[in-house]
Amino acid sequence: MTDYPQAASDEAKRALKHKEENGSSCGTSVGWNRARQLANREGLSEQDVKDIHSFLSRAKVYDQTKFTDENGKEICGSIMYAAWGGDSMVKWAARKAAEIQENKSDMNKNIEKRAATIEAAQETESRMVTGYAAVFDSDSEDLGGFIEQIERGAFKEAIQTSDVRALFNHDNNFILARTASGTLKLYEDERGLKYEFEAPNTSMGNDLLEMIKRGDISQSSFGFTVDDDEWSSKEGIAFRKIKKVKRLYDVSPVTFPAYPEASVAVRKLEQLKQEELQRSEEKEQVNTAEIDMKLIEAALNYHA
Repeated sequence: MTDYPQAASDEAKRALKHKEENGSSCGTSVGWNRARQLANREGLSEQDVKDIHSFLSRAKVYDQTKFTDENGKEICGSIMYAAWGGDSMVKWAARKAAEIQENKSDMNKNIEKRAATIEAAQETESRMVTGYAAVFDSDSEDLGGFIEQIERGAFKEAIQTSDVRALFNHDNNFILARTASGTLKLYEDERGLKYEFEAPNTSMGNDLLEMIKRGDISQSSFGFTVDDDEWSSKEGIAFRKIKKVKRLYDVSPVTFPAYPEASVAVRKLEQLKQEELQRSEEKEQVNTAEIDMKLIEAALNYHA
């Protein structure tokens, strides 16, 4: 992000100029690197924005706007507050940090998770972990009010564009493999979407292998978002066909498979129910109108 205020860059330059002319002993290398980043209008990552917001929101109380007091002594709080962009930057960073959090919340609401099986190679020395994240053209269990099928080829594009991780219990601190590094393999075959990875020689990787071979861990949870789906109703049961997956996130061996949490799916299910209710009411109104018309005709015929 480079759309931060020019005033923030000017404040950073002011702090750098003070340091250059007076040999300031204030701050740390992190703070002065941040000042140079802002002064040079370099791009900021999401983490940069969070760090800036965190620092400035705490440092504001130490800002006295001037860099030295009446005795010529440096006011480090003011200097470093300016080095990180000052008042205009704290307002911008607060707004951006809120947007980042909101976007992530929206994204997480749309991520759907499904239980998948794990298959460990039977050989004692094997470290390969394999399983199917999804099976094509097969009815799921009841996912909280609807039955789901995944169309063959639904993952084709997402496999090519997604950087998927294998995690333990969806914990980013326990990464087991990754498609970008070539350690996690994902591909479609005739049955469905298959994954495989070699458990890393780490404490987590070794523990996972032992738990899988003992049967303590036997399922995984797979996260994805949907790009295209179709909904229908048969005999009062809602059916969903996933035609195209937008993005794959992670496949995680888990202690307890996550119950499907899909606000998008739930919203569409509620929409389907509302549409069915509306059709039912409209049909009932039509039937009522037909009955009324027949009664009127019968009355007219009686009095004719």
